[in-house]
Amino acid sequence: MRLTLSSGAALAASLALVTSACGDDGTDTAEDPESGSSATPSSSAEPSEEPAQVTFVDFGEEPALKPRYRKAALKAVDDELITMVPSVLPDGWTAVGGGYQADPQWWRMEFTSPTGDVTLDQLPGTAEDALADASRLAAVDDVDLTDYGTGTWSAWQAEDGLDVIALDLKGSTVVLQAASPDDVRALAETLLPAEDAGFQE
Repeated sequence: MRLTLSSGAALAASLALVTSACGDDGTDTAEDPESGSSATPSSSAEPSEEPAQVTFVDFGEEPALKPRYRKAALKAVDDELITMVPSVLPDGWTAVGGGYQADPQWWRMEFTSPTGDVTLDQLPGTAEDALADASRLAAVDDVDLTDYGTGTWSAWQAEDGLDVIALDLKGSTVVLQAASPDDVRALAETLLPAEDAGFQE
């Protein structure tokens, strides 16, 4: 599955959140288009452009996802995969689901945040192995999450705005992807091995 996120949709979602958080102060000055009056365009209005698309790195035919993923995570643990799951989701996030396949080992979770889709893929080998074919990614500064118990994550960005961070574990690597560096970091800050984490199913 190739996930895409329109930056225009992300902006609209952000504006909707800000608007709903601010409430209605009763000073709505927008003109009613049905009344025949026309609003004067603002001189600071941006020209409309086709929104950029963010394309996630595709690792192939991913495991089937289920909304209730606890058994799949514990199966991965039984197969000696250090299975990373969020201990708690950031505010406004939802877990779409999780899935596991044993051969080759692949643990996957998908989430939605207020700004778009976020994925977690845990694959055999190293980040270098997993991202070997992702030539459109450019390395950027590492993300230090030592205070959250996972250490330093390698980081990449694509020209279309995709952000990727990865952490190598014993025998596998965890790869997080989103259209925002804040989203990949927010997810990484919550991750614990499945046997140590409470499940948010």
